[in-house]
Formats: sequence, structure tokens, C-alpha cells
Amino acid sequence: MRLLALAPLLLVSCVDPYGNPMNPFGPQPPPPYTDQREQYRSQIRDDSQHKNQLAYERGISDARADASAGLTKSYARHFQSYTATTQAAYQAGYDQGFMPTLAPFPGATPQPIPSPVYTNPGSAYTPQPNNDPTYSQGYDFGLRDRVAGRPNDPGAHVGRYDPRNRRSFERGYLDAYSSAGR
Repeated sequence: MRLLALAPLLLVSCVDPYGNPMNPFGPQPPPPYTDQREQYRSQIRDDSQHKNQLAYERGISDARADASAGLTKSYARHFQSYTATTQAAYQAGYDQGFMPTLAPFPGATPQPIPSPVYTNPGSAYTPQPNNDPTYSQGYDFGLRDRVAGRPNDPGAHVGRYDPRNRRSFERGYLDAYSSAGR
């Protein structure tokens, strides 16, 4: 009789290895993607990164043109040059393009600052590090959650990656979730 009284308590007290409560009857992890679906996802990810890189470079170009024309700094005047998904990349490029040029010594011709690859970590676009499997794993989970209509919650996947790499996983997850399908 005592064993039957403890059974509900044991089920309620299920926690994952990190102390988060979990439902023992909850949803199972999503099945792996087929090769065709994985190729599609890879292509979409590459297209998204390419569009953001182009928007970033266009922002630099527009900012340098505005600066040389003596206009005030305002990326919004070029609203036709970016979309809602590429706005952060364009704005980062525009900000970069408005930075002053460097002259090696007084009287020398200023040399423009070279255009770097867009790597603003606070935006929807961050190039995926090829050597970071935790970022890739986060990206995959973020894309799966977005496609499945689940809420934006990287914390729902705690325990599926090494906790020492939490920031990398969350960065990948948020990048995928915010850029997928928009």
C-alpha cells in the first residue's frame, strides 16, 4: 500500500541531469531528417547567410556614399536596400561604412577601412562556425522548433548538449529560429 502512495511522488519528481523538471510521458525528440530534407535545410541556411552578407556589403557601400556626399548618418533612408530579415546586417554594414578612414601620417591620402565579413553576434545573422558542433546542433534544434511551430525556447533542449557550450548552442538555436522561413 505504501508503494502505491509513493508512485505519484516518484513520477512528479523526475528531473533531468541539470535539475530541470521533466515529464516522463512528454514528447520524444524529433526524428532525424532525411538526406533530401537535410540538403534543403543546408541550402536555405546558405542562402540566408549569403543574403545577409550582400546586405552588409550594400550597407557599407551606401554609408560611404552618404558620408562622401556629406549626408547625416541614417540607414533608414535606404529602406529599399534591405528587407526585414536583412535589416540587422544592412544596419551593421551601414554603421561600419560610416567609420572614419585611416591615414598613415598627416597629409597622406586616407585609406578606406576594408570591408570585413559580417559577424555581428547580436543580430539574426552570424556565420556558422564550421568547427563548432554545438552551434550546429543548436542551429538544427532551432530550425526544427521553428518549422514545427514550437515556441522560441532553447532552454527546452537542456541536457542534449554539453552545458559548457551553452552559449554556442543558444546562439545557433536563436540564429536558426529567427532566420528560418522569413
